[in-house]
Amino acid sequence: MDPYKNPNPKGYQRQRPFGSAGEGGSSGGSDMPHDIDDNKKKKKLLHRDIERQRRQEMATLYASLRSHLPLQYIKGKRAVADHVNAAVGFIKDTETRIKELSARRDELSREQTCQRSDPDLARTGFELGKSDPASLIVQPCVNGFEVAVSSNSSGPDALPLSRVLEALQELGLEVINSLTTRVNERLMHTIQVEVNTFGCLDLAWLQQKLVEDLILSPGY
Repeated sequence: MDPYKNPNPKGYQRQRPFGSAGEGGSSGGSDMPHDIDDNKKKKKLLHRDIERQRRQEMATLYASLRSHLPLQYIKGKRAVADHVNAAVGFIKDTETRIKELSARRDELSREQTCQRSDPDLARTGFELGKSDPASLIVQPCVNGFEVAVSSNSSGPDALPLSRVLEALQELGLEVINSLTTRVNERLMHTIQVEVNTFGCLDLAWLQQKLVEDLILSPGY
């Protein structure tokens, strides 16, 4: 064969093999960048949805936390961090109050045991107890607040549980639990009231109101 002779006399160009490198129209791996971009977009959308759901759940939990905190703990505080710190303070104060009440209960129980064993001491305690006026305190608890009332168990100074419950109902409050015990000839009423939000309830005002209606009123 003559090396100078044109091997392709008709002018046809030799076609490259199918799928060879450099041919943009070939199908060998040309869709991979597009698939990678789609996967990245899907991951971003999924991550965005998860983050949105997480924020919504956190907002719901923070709102629930605020609804359980007394007004005096969150008044003037809007930041979430302040509400969390207020919740910590409220829990610590409640634990302290529970310890104080438990110690007081144990002390009264010991006094009652001693008085049973010593009639003279019991009679003295009874006379001192009758001279003590009634007392009332309102304090926050987990689901709302608690009203603790102490009064003589008999006579004109006695403050029955029914009267306390009636006063709370007149104020539109919902009582969820009540307990009455007799210690040293005195009545100890403990009433739990459920409150959905403390935003419109001032416990200091409520305590003063109950004291005026139940203890300082002429009918007491």
